[in-house]
Amino acid sequence: MNFKIITLTQGNISNNHIYLTTVLDLIPKDAIGGKNKLEPAPKKLEVNYLGIGESVMTDVAGDKNILRERKCVKEFFKLHQLVSGSKVVIEKTGDFKFSVYPHTEK
Repeated sequence: MNFKIITLTQGNISNNHIYLTTVLDLIPKDAIGGKNKLEPAPKKLEVNYLGIGESVMTDVAGDKNILRERKCVKEFFKLHQLVSGSKVVIEKTGDFKFSVYPHTEK
């Protein structure tokens, strides 16, 4: 399975991030960096947030298990009116490529 569904917390919404702990098995180890921008990963991920124009190049902040670049996460949450309890899909679309989009119940 190349995707996982994540339920957002209030902390995610307030701090503009998505916890990736449950999807780390999808993320290449060399895209996981240290605790700050001074400790970047050797490689970056290309992340496409549904509705947010261009893809973002970022790594994972290894101490928090979140994508380091958070500006577009804020836009994504606002665009799709996501709140605590909303669900998003993290889908691996290539070796270092991911798509993030709202999960819709069927």
